[in-house]
Amino acid sequence: ASHPFADPGSAQRLPTRLAMAEVCSPVCIDHHCPTGRPMLDDDFVDVESGSSGSQERGAEGGQLHRQISPRPASLHDSRLVACAVPSPACGDAPEAPKLEFAEFRRHACQLAEEYFLARDCRDMVASISLLGCPTFHDELASLLLRASMDRGDDTREAVVLLLNALVTDGLLTDPQMARGFEKLVLGWEDLQLDVPDAPGQLAALLSARVGLLDRGLFARLPEGLVQKLVVGLEPGPPREALEKHLAALREFKAGMDERLAEVLAGGAAEDVVEWLSRADKASFHHEVVLGACLVSLDDEDAQFQERRRVVLCLLAHLSSNYSLTDVDIQMGFSRLLGSLQHSGGALTSELQKNNRDQVTSLFRGAVEHELLPAEFLKSVRRMRFGGSEGVEVIRNVERQTPMHSRRVWGSGDARHFRQEVRESIVEYFDAHNSQELGRIVEELHLSDQEQTMFIRKLLVTGMERGEAEAALDAAEALLGRCWTLSEVRGAFVELRDVQEDLVLDFPRCRECATELVFAAVGRGLLEQQDLICDGANIV
Repeated sequence: ASHPFADPGSAQRLPTRLAMAEVCSPVCIDHHCPTGRPMLDDDFVDVESGSSGSQERGAEGGQLHRQISPRPASLHDSRLVACAVPSPACGDAPEAPKLEFAEFRRHACQLAEEYFLARDCRDMVASISLLGCPTFHDELASLLLRASMDRGDDTREAVVLLLNALVTDGLLTDPQMARGFEKLVLGWEDLQLDVPDAPGQLAALLSARVGLLDRGLFARLPEGLVQKLVVGLEPGPPREALEKHLAALREFKAGMDERLAEVLAGGAAEDVVEWLSRADKASFHHEVVLGACLVSLDDEDAQFQERRRVVLCLLAHLSSNYSLTDVDIQMGFSRLLGSLQHSGGALTSELQKNNRDQVTSLFRGAVEHELLPAEFLKSVRRMRFGGSEGVEVIRNVERQTPMHSRRVWGSGDARHFRQEVRESIVEYFDAHNSQELGRIVEELHLSDQEQTMFIRKLLVTGMERGEAEAALDAAEALLGRCWTLSEVRGAFVELRDVQEDLVLDFPRCRECATELVFAAVGRGLLEQQDLICDGANIV
């Protein structure tokens, strides 16, 4: 679909003021659609210009030379993760981006700077495709939007043009675009320090003229951000619409707090269902998820555990009868991570750790109740939702939900898998606890080939650290529990095959490998014939 910036030669600019007028309109913050998406009526009237949305509009004295036809709102997928996609199992080959995440960000920043100078959209799309990292394009969307915010209108228009081109070419999905936008929304307070009009620019991105995101997301913006928008607007219809929206949000949250208090006191979850139906504010339902999680937090662990049980049962009930959608649940938990990012400075270190542990427990329960998919954890961890506190929470949740999180290596993260393997092995050599290593290996749900690779990395790390015997201790202790003799032998075969590469960084590799083979034969991990075969290649 065409959009306002499709033709750079005759582009109609989208000033933040006009965009704000459009997204602040009643049609944008309609709360009655079950999916939270606005219902676009033909007689929609722009509250600032007073012109009909079905006619050509004027802006800043100019006239639009053609009919604007952004992608219909009904075609937007506002979920942060597409839950309908089947979760891959450990037998599926992981997607392997060509670059590490940090390296991808560096290349993306360089390409962005070049694009801002050259404005060659097709060349930029081709360059992004050649990077071979489609998994990371949510971060690319966030990076481009952020880079455009402290530049001029021309740059922002160029970024919108590029992002629409990436969507058209299948290089950027709706959930990736939603995650990129959500990352900026979570950090809007920090962003405002560098970009004073950040709230207005974020709201302007939801304009139908931009066409990147569902305009219904405006109703899901945080209360504090909306309050900033109200303060920054002159008196008039846009401000009045925002104030009305803000009042409705606060009224909903007040009623929600009462219902949650009743449920925690022993009330029925069905009462909440009936209240949500009467309130008829579907686009506020993510606030129920966030509010329920926050109200469960308590200084007393026993009190928290009981509240956690009640809250998770409530959310599961609301999800099962469709009172809560995937968008509501994912956005509610996303905002919960965001609350960690902004509350840390106001808490003592003890309370901060207590809150982090309890939020971790809530996320773990959400995954175990299948309210959140493991793919959500992986995505928000990579994009650092909630800053360092959020990353620590999600890291712990992934470790505590092995049956859900550790089996989705096919979801696009060979890098994450390698990191997990490396950290597990390093932890073993620090603690020398083979039983704990065995538990971690079991949680990883490795295929036969991955088991062999894990043992080989264990052996190599042991040689490099001068702890070859400790490596063999683990290999022997976990024999029959985590791996078989054939997998151990395969690891030694792989070790022989890669030693030419290892010797560049580890000059004593051959000697250490020879000693390791002899020691493995002595322990019964290898046969005598393996020693003879290996002697022809290593000794």
